[in-house]
Amino acid sequence: ALLALAVPAVDARRREWSARFAAAAWALHPINLMAVLFVVQRMESLCHAFVFAGLWLYLLGRQRQLAGEAGGGWRIVAGIVGGTFLGALCKESAVLLPLYAACIELCLLGFRDARGARDRRLLAFFGLVLALPALLGSAWLLSRALAPHAFARRDFTLGERLLTEGRVVLDYLRWNLFPTLRQFGLYHDDIAISRGWWHPPSTAFAFVALASLAGIAAVLRRQRPLVALGIAWFFAAQLLTATVVPLELVFEHRNYFASLGICLAVADLLLLLPQSGAVRRICALLAVLWLLFLGFTTVLRALEWKDPVHFAISEATRHPASPRTLYQLGQTLAVVSDGKADSPSTRGAFAALEQAHRLPDSGILPAQGLILLATRVHAPVDPAWWDEIDQRLATAPIGPQELGAINALTSCATSKLCDFPPDRMMAMFATAMGRGDNAEVLNAFGNYTLNALGNPGMGEFAWRKSVALSPNNAQYRINLAKLLIALGKDAQAREQIAALRRLGVPGQHEQAARELEARIAKRNANAAGPAAGHGD
Repeated sequence: ALLALAVPAVDARRREWSARFAAAAWALHPINLMAVLFVVQRMESLCHAFVFAGLWLYLLGRQRQLAGEAGGGWRIVAGIVGGTFLGALCKESAVLLPLYAACIELCLLGFRDARGARDRRLLAFFGLVLALPALLGSAWLLSRALAPHAFARRDFTLGERLLTEGRVVLDYLRWNLFPTLRQFGLYHDDIAISRGWWHPPSTAFAFVALASLAGIAAVLRRQRPLVALGIAWFFAAQLLTATVVPLELVFEHRNYFASLGICLAVADLLLLLPQSGAVRRICALLAVLWLLFLGFTTVLRALEWKDPVHFAISEATRHPASPRTLYQLGQTLAVVSDGKADSPSTRGAFAALEQAHRLPDSGILPAQGLILLATRVHAPVDPAWWDEIDQRLATAPIGPQELGAINALTSCATSKLCDFPPDRMMAMFATAMGRGDNAEVLNAFGNYTLNALGNPGMGEFAWRKSVALSPNNAQYRINLAKLLIALGKDAQAREQIAALRRLGVPGQHEQAARELEARIAKRNANAAGPAAGHGD
């Protein structure tokens, strides 16, 4: 449907083969493998199933409109509104569906009706589903991105993120056109952050290159509309993840839709643009070779995922400057070692974690991993590892990795699997809490003081404060309610249960609330039992 609207003058057979080529290239592209094999990112592929369905319905509706047939309007509305709504239930990326449809209009159809005039109803529709939500969404996102603590958990500012993303998007383009195994990875924290236009110098070059690419798309909009559309889709797909939202800087799965734009552009240049027979045969050969290259690279990449150890080793081999990749290798080998001090896997785990520990800006994950591994295999714990945790918590942002490390140490201590020195754990919490109020740090502190130190007073203080800082977090309220029940503070516990019921959609936390009420009833029954027996 898309190619029929874009290049109606080309014979149907060439259009069909070009469409098949674009679809095959997208399906075989290694950059899309992570959205399938990395379980947590399958929401990306599910989300875009609705995006593709929405675009398909939209194109069918526009075809009927342009042909002067009835029934096009409901298909347009169902495709855009329905596809966006259902896709957004899976992942926020689906909100870009109206923008993708607008790109089709800008590059191919021009918002025109069957008579060739501008369709005011269509323009009004895009005003409602694209322009108005874009204005409201941009205002909301900017207010959050410009908030004083928006990037407190990141080691980059908003300006540095925007500068870095210029280089990242250019890398995405290169990975889409010429993908190689050494480019891919689960983590890309070895990519340097741009601290200025010339630091590194490739920052300025990236923005010049991207601006040139956008200019090329504008120039080719009439002569090669599919190339223009492919470039527009590539840029549009980066709008959420490469701008002001304080996400991590790089992930391959963010190209799940963007790669389709590149495949469309390549299909047009190789299969639709050439006119003479000889040039068409050469370009067709290049298209086949590119398909084979994509498929072969995907097969090799998929084989790396065949088991956790092989995957971790291959990732660390390609990204030796990535702290998280090396930490993943150390963690994987530690699991394989099964706690045996003399295992080769244990030695490999220590080596990987030490290598990650020596990297600049490695965070506290490697030191935390070394402490947990040494404790598990009954090896000496180097005090320098604890010092490293304290030093980094005192100077670096406390982000998801730091919080994960604190929670891992807390969990090991409260489960009695690790006998950590209390002074070291308390020093870690004191340093983290000294950086400012953090609900998750306070939650971990409450867990540790209650379940490891047996101090319910400190636990109650920490959990009350974590609830005050994050009142919509159900787990914090559940933790506090359980403690209040254990302390016999039933009235206060019921206040937390009532607040829990009000969170989220109606009934979302009903089961948890009933379990807490059952705890109250059970504790009261146990307390009343001996007294009743004595009275008899």
